[in-house]
Amino acid sequence: MGFLAWIQKQFGIPVTVAEEKKIRASPPPTQGQFKVLRIQPTPNPDAFQFILNGRAIGTGTKTFDTPDDAGDDAMAKTLFDIFGIQSIYVKENFVTITKANVVGWHTIMEKIGAAIETHLKFYETGDEAEGDNDVHPVLDNFNKEDFFDYNDERKTEVINALLDIAIRPALANDGGGINLLSVEDKTIKVHYQGACGSCPSSTTGTLQYIEQFMKDAIHPDVEVQAN
Repeated sequence: MGFLAWIQKQFGIPVTVAEEKKIRASPPPTQGQFKVLRIQPTPNPDAFQFILNGRAIGTGTKTFDTPDDAGDDAMAKTLFDIFGIQSIYVKENFVTITKANVVGWHTIMEKIGAAIETHLKFYETGDEAEGDNDVHPVLDNFNKEDFFDYNDERKTEVINALLDIAIRPALANDGGGINLLSVEDKTIKVHYQGACGSCPSSTTGTLQYIEQFMKDAIHPDVEVQAN
């Protein structure tokens, strides 16, 4: 099958909201049974979501930023063997692939799909725990006036909770995520995952939005830096 026919096939399989929920609620496929139902562009032109026929991970997310991160993971190793692949991000029922901008999608898209369908195995847990988007007890007694008096652990809990309820769901819809690296005095350091990693808007509009949200939620003096 040529690239044009393959890409038309992927975009030609619509998945309704009800079907998506059913997929996520069903037992995960085993290795070799995963199928790419469709591919979906993201705000980052160098990243695509590969939507699957079942959950790829039980909880949290999994990120491979370099070939060294792949270890003995067959899918990650195979994908990094494809010239131009920069990062792999697994969440719920999709895999987001980010490539270098010097490589055209038409040269690697089919190889990516084959690697995922052949080698992907279900991950019980990810590298980062998935936050609870509905209830955050840590915010129940949070007073923004007291934030700078909190210890580092408490500050981290508060910021992660705020990211969970206001930032991460939106980024996930675009095939990416954000990881809190550290809180140093009034500076919050984060790391973008998946499609967000090399997206031009991540270092401009998105970062500005996150910083403004944190200023409103915590204190006007806080700054957010992306590493």
